[in-house]
Amino acid sequence: MPISQNLLWSASLRKWTLSFQNERLEALYQLYAMPSLRRHSRLALLVGAVMYMLYSLLDPLFVTPEAIVSVWYIRTMVVMLFFAVLGLSFYRQFVRYHQLLLALVALFSSLGLLAQLTFMPLAAINYYFTGLVVMVFWSYTFSGLRFFNASLVGLCVFLIFNIMYLYLRPLPQLQVLIYDVFLLSANVVGAFASYVSEKQSRELFLREKDLDNERHRQQEKALHDRLTGLPNRELLLDRIEQAINFSVRNDQLCAGLFIDLDKFKPINDTYGHLIGDVVLKEVATRLRFTVRETDTLARLGGDEFFVLARDIGSPEAAELLANKLRMQLISPIILDGLPPIKDLSASIGICVFPYRDVSAVDVIRRADHAMYDIKRQSKQEQSF
Repeated sequence: MPISQNLLWSASLRKWTLSFQNERLEALYQLYAMPSLRRHSRLALLVGAVMYMLYSLLDPLFVTPEAIVSVWYIRTMVVMLFFAVLGLSFYRQFVRYHQLLLALVALFSSLGLLAQLTFMPLAAINYYFTGLVVMVFWSYTFSGLRFFNASLVGLCVFLIFNIMYLYLRPLPQLQVLIYDVFLLSANVVGAFASYVSEKQSRELFLREKDLDNERHRQQEKALHDRLTGLPNRELLLDRIEQAINFSVRNDQLCAGLFIDLDKFKPINDTYGHLIGDVVLKEVATRLRFTVRETDTLARLGGDEFFVLARDIGSPEAAELLANKLRMQLISPIILDGLPPIKDLSASIGICVFPYRDVSAVDVIRRADHAMYDIKRQSKQEQSF
């Protein structure tokens, strides 16, 4: 879906949270990123649960028989949290609360590891600390957490680790300092990687939407008349095909009206093509005000226009619409510095469909032939 180009040009990121300053753009980015985030988070949660269970391979070395139940209870609760959030990722609520849920998993998986260490000798920290560092990296680079939220989790883990081993189960300060260096290094490296990754993702989003807008603009140019901005023949054929399918399926009547301006050539010859272009744009504006929003007004080229009227109701209603279109051209066209242009009128041919073997090209052809019949009849009447 194209996004306003002005919105893209004014896009700016907040320095620390990396969210877009514009709330609407932020919401669009979240919608854009959510499918990928769901898949990524599910894989991360599954891998995280398996990785967490692998820590049990160290239990025989440090966990006493009396503490095994408590250690496994904590580990099981954390793994269940992994799978609970994995299950929630398949529900709509995950879209709104995914960052909170992933942050809880990241925080409680680290805290669960520290809680298990309370049932083990202090020497066990030398072996389980690596697991804590891995969980920190998992939070930053794999979990699906945004940079700012992962940083909050990493800070909490760092503070709780120091409270635990400086006050609750004191270790030598030098040893705690060594652990802090590695834990802080993990946070810094993880935060840097997360920051760069999220920033690049958001910049990629802006570039993709800018390219989408450019493709949309080029498509609009290819399918619309450059002078009047109306749909061209290619887009009209597509709209007629859609109308044919819709009318057959719903048993409704549609009509194609081929409009050819009378006495337009003398305007070009008298005032020049620039004035002729202004007149064509004025005609397009008047005709546009006459048709419904569900109808299609197209310019086929030169002084030829076409109206596709969907669900017209009856052939009489199509005739009534043709008369309304003619009436729009009765009023003189007033241009600065020129006398009023009063001689403009139109011949309009009608093709009502669906009918047997109907096609978009044939609808235009039949309406064109009907228009020439009307133009020929008008010339004959004027000759008498």
